[in-house]
Amino acid sequence: MKFNVKYQLVAMVVWAVGSNLLVAVVMKMLANQSSTNFVLLLIGIGLVVFLNGVRMYVWMIANRRFSLSTMYPLTSIFYPLMLSVSCAFGEQVTILQIFGAFLIAFGVFWLGWRVKNEAI
Repeated sequence: MKFNVKYQLVAMVVWAVGSNLLVAVVMKMLANQSSTNFVLLLIGIGLVVFLNGVRMYVWMIANRRFSLSTMYPLTSIFYPLMLSVSCAFGEQVTILQIFGAFLIAFGVFWLGWRVKNEAI
């Protein structure tokens, strides 16, 4: 069964953004360690390298199948999600940042409605 082209695009963007968020969380956790555990550091770096490698491969496939003008703006959903992650780490978030994140999310939603079924 073939997935609709929109679902393929969404899946690729979700993977790219999700893996980018996961990499950011792993790096933040490694940076926040009070003691330097060499084995944990190596595992974390290995995870970051692996996730970035898979993300690059998925992104190459996405670049082959979809136009840049469709694909890249959708990745801006990363910004409001990253704002949520920073809240989870107890960082201060301002009203202006929240408003900006909602503007970004609205823009991404609007762009998503305009995606045409592109040739695969």
